[in-house]
Amino acid sequence: MRPYSLLLIAGLLATACQKQEAVAPAEAPDPDWIKLEISTVFSGDEAYSMAGDLDKTLLVSTNQKVYSTADQGKTWQESYNFFGPVHLLPRHDTVFALRALPALLEGEPLAGYADMFTVDLGKTWTYTSVAYPRGQYRNLTQIIGRVEAAGITYQVRENFKPQPNSTSRLVLASDLLRVAGNESKAMRLPARHYLNGVYLDSNNRLYVGASGLRFDEATGEVITPKGKLPAVIYVSRKPLP
Repeated sequence: MRPYSLLLIAGLLATACQKQEAVAPAEAPDPDWIKLEISTVFSGDEAYSMAGDLDKTLLVSTNQKVYSTADQGKTWQESYNFFGPVHLLPRHDTVFALRALPALLEGEPLAGYADMFTVDLGKTWTYTSVAYPRGQYRNLTQIIGRVEAAGITYQVRENFKPQPNSTSRLVLASDLLRVAGNESKAMRLPARHYLNGVYLDSNNRLYVGASGLRFDEATGEVITPKGKLPAVIYVSRKPLP
């Protein structure tokens, strides 16, 4: 066989392999939500809490670290390694990092103990004990998975499925609820996830932090993952009343 024939066959085989390994098409943009992803060293990560503004600088906490983006999620920079998830609490020009507490408030999970803070949206972090009198800000608390504005509450509802002959429960996809007075309504997201935190920016756009793990739309049960799962954040395209 001639050398050029071997090269041609090799080229065809390489092309065939490339076709077999083609990447799945990207998800179509959702009309109501912007989807952001943060790929980390973990095989499966989660977005826990948000602060800032997608159009300026956005901070997001994940399993271990806080990340920032100044280009609407195109790139992410490590802000600080907390070696565990923290919940970000904005207060004027300051963002405090709170830890989850083994306690409930009004039946909801609670974060507290503001050990560190930033005044420049994550460029630098300072211990509260260094900058403030002891106890001035450390006792801050925040209900996890709930935010309120103008009489409207947005909150995460966890769902579980009892297991036969067992005290354990199967974790299902969470719901995002909009509560106005006595009326509670589930809001649609582009996909079903386990949800963690919710946040409203100064323009009343809603941010939802979620795990990269996907759940079945009908049953709410987990879908076996394929490949790495990034932390996921959904941002409403329009201000929400």
